[in-house]
Amino acid sequence: MGLLVAAGSLDYAVEAAIATQEPSFMAKYAFQLAQAFNNFLSTSTISCRKRYEQKRGVFCWRLTEFVEAQLVRALSLMGISAPEKM
Repeated sequence: MGLLVAAGSLDYAVEAAIATQEPSFMAKYAFQLAQAFNNFLSTSTISCRKRYEQKRGVFCWRLTEFVEAQLVRALSLMGISAPEKM
């Protein structure tokens, strides 16, 4: 659930960056979200590739898509192009 909350906090990070005139808030947000996603994948017992058809696998797959979209958006707001693959 922490990853979902982190991914959903992009608008807050944008508002904080604007309010404080500190673009580093966006960089910190993107880095922390990437770390949270990496931690999720390394500790999760869910395999997105092998179990995507099951209910829990579908959640994992959708969460992955949401995190990717939020990271791409955050990078874009900083003027950075997201890589095609990682």
